[in-house]
Amino acid sequence: MANLPKKSRTRAQRRELAPLEAVDAQDGPAMKALPSDRHRAFVRALYQVKPGHGANVKAAKLAGFGTPESTPQSMATIASRLAHDERVLAAIYEEDQKHIRASAPRAIRALSSLIENPNSRDHARGIAMVLDRVHPSETVHNVKVEHEASASMRVTAEVIEKIMALAARANVAAMIDVTPQKDAQS
Repeated sequence: MANLPKKSRTRAQRRELAPLEAVDAQDGPAMKALPSDRHRAFVRALYQVKPGHGANVKAAKLAGFGTPESTPQSMATIASRLAHDERVLAAIYEEDQKHIRASAPRAIRALSSLIENPNSRDHARGIAMVLDRVHPSETVHNVKVEHEASASMRVTAEVIEKIMALAARANVAAMIDVTPQKDAQS
């Protein structure tokens, strides 16, 4: 066969991926409970803006709160009210859980890489962490309790027995009820 020239693909063609099926992402109950789409947009924007001072204001602006004439102080007030609304906080918590669960594959890949690299300084710690979750160590405790009655306890028990016997012979109550009673006037 003759040497045919190789077809060289451009970088864009090499990185081209097949189109994915549409993802029908559903909001959770806390996101659905928010009063408007702008509130939901605020929660989503919190994950897009750079964290730090002014992040809530930027998220509020991205979500469409305020007007072009809104002062920085009014935008800060709007952002603060949004960030402290219990419904928004519940939606943020719900989204946090989604982001944490979504990062699990990357975390597992990173842990696998750590375990496979024996030169890593945390290699042994990574192995121990996996083993603790796969085969948790069991600890067995044997507790032996011994109780010896002291001489004064034995004497007290004997005295109480004698009181009970004398009370039975005399047909009287062996113990006196000393619990306080409420006055009829109270």
